[in-house]
Amino acid sequence: MKIIKTLILFFIFIAAVFCSLLYGAQRLDFLDLFSAEDNFSKLIFFQLRLPRTILVCLAGALLAGSGAVFQGFFRNPLADPGIMGLSGGSTLGAVIACAIFSSTAGLFLNIGALCGALGAGFLVTILAFNRKGASVTVTLLLCGTALASLYSAFISIILAADDKHLHSMYVWMLGSFSGRGWNEVKIILLPAFLGTVLLLICTLKLDLLTCGEESAFTMGVEVGRLRFTVLLAGSLATSAAVCAGGTIGFVGLIAPHIVRRIFGEKSRTVTTLSMIMGAVILLVSDTVCRLVIAPAEIPVGTVTALIGVPFFISLLLRRKNHGNS
Repeated sequence: MKIIKTLILFFIFIAAVFCSLLYGAQRLDFLDLFSAEDNFSKLIFFQLRLPRTILVCLAGALLAGSGAVFQGFFRNPLADPGIMGLSGGSTLGAVIACAIFSSTAGLFLNIGALCGALGAGFLVTILAFNRKGASVTVTLLLCGTALASLYSAFISIILAADDKHLHSMYVWMLGSFSGRGWNEVKIILLPAFLGTVLLLICTLKLDLLTCGEESAFTMGVEVGRLRFTVLLAGSLATSAAVCAGGTIGFVGLIAPHIVRRIFGEKSRTVTTLSMIMGAVILLVSDTVCRLVIAPAEIPVGTVTALIGVPFFISLLLRRKNHGNS
């Protein structure tokens, strides 16, 4: 049964990829791509749609994989890169890099985003885990939300002082793949690959944490080292996703919960299939953004927020009801 569900998920993913490649302001006919005469369709496909689809897939997979690992390690169903403040920290680092190295921002954008994500990850962990007990979950959520607001304030100050990049960076902060191409694909490939490998390595020991850190330690898990690996993996993945499409929220929250509901709780399965589910969610959202007010676009972050906010509220209410019961 699980194999059939997995095959269905792969089929949905392939269908979402084809829709992303063929639909937009200019609808493409797949057969025209093999025509020797239609160079216009080939130009749109190979120079615009194909790199954009690759970036959307990578961003969705990285955000969802990070969310799955964070939820497994912190044992917090509300954890994801955005809520923990990593996306905001990564965006702040990228904005600082763009403001300082405006002429060659592409070379330093990923470094700035990575440094911002790493700093945000370590900061929220230090603040949330300086106390023990059940309050850690709530503290993690509150610290991440507060820090995200702080990063947003710094970003606003920087953009107000550097109005040359105000419009482009504002759209990028809302989450958008418009105008992205092969250069962005080249920039994020290395951190995306390293982040994915580290995320999958983390899943090997996450199931041992279900009984608590002390029990995991007796079974040979070095919790401190695993925490460092989780933060590094999530920061690499988040920084690559931010460089690909800006600040995109809630994908890392939604995808793991859908996968757990369908495929079960095993960490390796949840993380791997969450990456596919995250790619599907973001592919569909990005395609909708291009079609709703074509030929103009709406930022993809607005669509994921419209989906994610009710989902997040439903999770909070469910946890409250379980707590009362």
